[in-house]
Amino acid sequence: MIMQRHRGFTLIEVLLAVSLVAIIMAMAYGGFRASVRATRSGEAVIEQTNRLRVVQQFVRRQLMQTRSLVIEQMEDGQAIRFEGDRDFVRFVAPLPGYLSYGGPYVQQLSLERGEDGQELVFYYAMLNGYEDGALEATTDGVVLMEGLEDAEFIFLDVDERGEETFWSDFWEYPERLPLAVGLLADLNSERGLAWPDLIAPVMIDSSHTQRDRTIRRASDMILQRSRGSDRGRR
Repeated sequence: MIMQRHRGFTLIEVLLAVSLVAIIMAMAYGGFRASVRATRSGEAVIEQTNRLRVVQQFVRRQLMQTRSLVIEQMEDGQAIRFEGDRDFVRFVAPLPGYLSYGGPYVQQLSLERGEDGQELVFYYAMLNGYEDGALEATTDGVVLMEGLEDAEFIFLDVDERGEETFWSDFWEYPERLPLAVGLLADLNSERGLAWPDLIAPVMIDSSHTQRDRTIRRASDMILQRSRGSDRGRR
């Protein structure tokens, strides 16, 4: 009579099986983590892109609605309606309904030093009863965008003959409004996002404080790109 012996698994076979299972689980876990990172990275890019779009729309809308209203009256009688240089711009415009109590507001967009480059900060205060310094005193400032590099405001003006337009990083005539305002910046983004050049035409002004300020050609608002640090200003 022949006896059959039932052969079990050897220790080496068990170790090999456990090792294979561990390798498969490690590969599956690694793929899962990679997919989670990709999903989070994609969501972060979408969030930053949406924020960039919303900020650009808000800034352009406010600048385009600039009113030729007096912010303050100087002792020499000069009326201040618009102020700006490469680091800030101050103007009067209405706010969106969810932010305002009605009426025009003195508003300021400032480029300030932050933890990660420059920040675009927004201040506002009601024009009614406004006094110099009230912007910083009444509001803490809303940070619209962080991580800006080499940012500056620029202003479109026309020469005294009303024939040629040019861009400048300082507004010399606070008693009147510029033709347009631009905000140029490089965005410090690890995900390759870029800040599109923002050019906002100023639509409204009073005739008695301005020379002829009609933008006759679309090319008047085009930034002529050139090499160097002037960022293509004309």
